[in-house]
Amino acid sequence: MVKEYYGFVKKYLKVAQIKTSTLCLMFFTAFFNKGLQLLITLFAAWIIDYATNGDIHMTFTSLIFLILTYTGERATFFWNLKIYGRNMHHMVTTLESKIVNKVISVDENFTKKVSKGNLFSTINNDLYNIGDSLDSVVNMITTLIQIIILFFIITFYSVPIALLFLVYALSFTMFRNWADRKSAYYLTSEKKQGDKYTSLFSQIISGMQEIKTFNMFDDLMLKLKKTQKRYSYYFEKKRHYMTIRGNDSRLITYGFRLAIYIYTLYLMANGAGIDLLVIIIGYHQSLESYINDLIKSSSYFRESMVSVDRVNNILDYKEPQKIDYGDYKNDLIKGEVEFKNVSFAHRDRKILDNVSFKIKPRSLTMIVGQSGMGKSSILNLILRLYKIDEGEILIDGVNIYDYTKDVHSTNVSVVTQKPFVFNMSIRKNLDFVDTNILNQIEACRRVGIHDFISSLPQGYNTILRENGSNISGGQKQLIALARTLLSRSEILLFDEITSSLDPETGKHIMELTKNLKKDHTIIMVTHKPEMMKHADRIIVLHNGKIVGDGKHNDLIMNNEYYCYLQARKSVSKFGVFDNEI
Repeated sequence: MVKEYYGFVKKYLKVAQIKTSTLCLMFFTAFFNKGLQLLITLFAAWIIDYATNGDIHMTFTSLIFLILTYTGERATFFWNLKIYGRNMHHMVTTLESKIVNKVISVDENFTKKVSKGNLFSTINNDLYNIGDSLDSVVNMITTLIQIIILFFIITFYSVPIALLFLVYALSFTMFRNWADRKSAYYLTSEKKQGDKYTSLFSQIISGMQEIKTFNMFDDLMLKLKKTQKRYSYYFEKKRHYMTIRGNDSRLITYGFRLAIYIYTLYLMANGAGIDLLVIIIGYHQSLESYINDLIKSSSYFRESMVSVDRVNNILDYKEPQKIDYGDYKNDLIKGEVEFKNVSFAHRDRKILDNVSFKIKPRSLTMIVGQSGMGKSSILNLILRLYKIDEGEILIDGVNIYDYTKDVHSTNVSVVTQKPFVFNMSIRKNLDFVDTNILNQIEACRRVGIHDFISSLPQGYNTILRENGSNISGGQKQLIALARTLLSRSEILLFDEITSSLDPETGKHIMELTKNLKKDHTIIMVTHKPEMMKHADRIIVLHNGKIVGDGKHNDLIMNNEYYCYLQARKSVSKFGVFDNEI
């Protein structure tokens, strides 16, 4: 058990990364607090002994010591709490920053290992459990020392009583430890089911429109109930062992308390003083309190290790194929993009097969084809979300993996068909890219959203609701485009940005795109035939290969597959499904 807890403490301190000075202060104040607690019973016994023997001077001297001990005990407790509070804040904010930075930097495989429900639960609960646990670690170690000192004091007065104390302590601790192990096991399973429930519930909220449209409610409720049933099972099992821990352990306490009282009466009948009675009764109650304190701290700490493991699960995530940045810092990007014999597979499926093309700066290139043919994969590869298997991707003749992170991220931006906006003001959404209000207004004018924003009562200070639900899809798309322009990126990637918009807004965005190509390289993925004719160049993909390359009129005349795409009004009855990366 000692080895197990040593491993726990080591793992905990590694995650928590507590300052050495804080840890020392916590132990120092806790140790003195525990030591002063031990003296209270001793001074109380001395007061009774001296008073019984008529020694008034020593009675009052012991009383003064008792008062000083009480004062010191409260003072050290107060400072221990102050240090604990400061450390709690430091620890939680540090871990929050680490998790956020980790989530931002990982690849898409991360969400297969860590669910959204797990992530939310970790941020909202687990970090605070870990913060609370430092008090448990310190309390556990100092209380153990306190119990050892108590045994020495009792041994000095009566060895048989000390042996009874020892048997009681071992029996009580072993029983509680067994119950705690069982409780912690079921707590882990309970949290997993809670994560699944939270994740599913979050998806239901996000997909409410589709759920109503396709009448999925009954099936989803059945799935929720099954998860809830499994959660309830583990919760009840956990509570069962917690009840045993609380109830049956009291029976052990009562049995040993009775035995100790009987033996103490026996000693008094044979001439022992009343001070022995005070010490034995006082220290037995203290021992009971200390053991309970020790077990409560160790139980809480054991439970917090579930939280430590969950945080480690996030922080220790290793990307299967990490893509490192280079050290090429030239930021004077013109915007030429070239694929040289690029092949790429994902999840054992060939996505791109020996694809080559060169896109000139200041041009509008559209990549077209049916769903699952590799169009969005090309954008994802330019964004460095994946690493190619063969070939090269070049920007201005330099390998895309050679650029520094700053150069790449400031020169390549993407707008998707479902852009994300934060639940904050329009201005703050734009501030993430450029805090200059004049630049924000200029970008919004250019995309044609400034007049709408100005017409709102709060203007640029208007709060956007979650997912921008208080504005239309087209307005949200235009704000996203303005945000992209503020990034000053030379290469703009548009992934189906008009797919869910009304025809009028789609036409406006197309005109805007034609204007933007004057000072940007634009690569657009689209399924809409009416959009394709506006491109300077169209690259046609089929089964991961280029089967057509040219302008609209040339492809109409010479490419049968492109003609087929033009004849299709939409990709499917229900829109574009997420069947390609």
